[in-house]
Amino acid sequence: MSFSERNEIVFGREGVEKLKNSTVAVYGLGGVGAAAAMALVRSGVGTIKAVDFDTVSESNLNRLIFGFETNVGMKKSDVFLNSAKSVNPDVNIEVYSDFMHGNDAASTVLDADFHIDAIDSLNPKVNLIIALLERGENFISSMGTGGRLMPEKLEFADIWKTDVCSLAKFVRKRLRNRGVKSHFPVVFSREIPCDPIENDEENHENSGRIRKVQGSTVFVPQAAGLMLASYAVRTLLETD
Repeated sequence: MSFSERNEIVFGREGVEKLKNSTVAVYGLGGVGAAAAMALVRSGVGTIKAVDFDTVSESNLNRLIFGFETNVGMKKSDVFLNSAKSVNPDVNIEVYSDFMHGNDAASTVLDADFHIDAIDSLNPKVNLIIALLERGENFISSMGTGGRLMPEKLEFADIWKTDVCSLAKFVRKRLRNRGVKSHFPVVFSREIPCDPIENDEENHENSGRIRKVQGSTVFVPQAAGLMLASYAVRTLLETD
């Protein structure tokens, strides 16, 4: 059977063609975003635009879907491109390796039919969300997945109906401070995360401040990524 035949049974022939002619932008290729991006490739989305400035490190290997020892030190965006092409040589991949600062989030919004926000940092995340809302784009955002073990605690919800998740709390607070009241979907977890640890190796240079490092497992980030990709695919299939 060909690459698309199993998908066609579920999506239908028209659905396969619609996905093939669709573009999805993924912002962030960490544990969540990488899983979402690869799921989009396997679903037959024709064009995927991926934004991530980071490189694969050894600490990523426990949860990154394309995290292999041979990829350590490589740009995540390049590793994603290679991984995507190894699954579907016909997929069109555009990668952007620049860091997304909070004040340039609006200019970083790519042309796409759907957008997936999988950014970890609060300021760029909120600014991207606001930019997407102002442009009237279709998107979904991932909230916190670190320090958690139970993927069954993940849920879809409107951002204003989330609870437990501290990242969602901070996002809501910043949106209110900016006068943003718009609704949009997110994936969040009701699981209370474990406490982060203090790690001297993560000290900020010359700051004298010890940075707290949160743990993470493969289960929740990748499950959240699959949920984001599923939502994106279903939205595209339902769009006239």
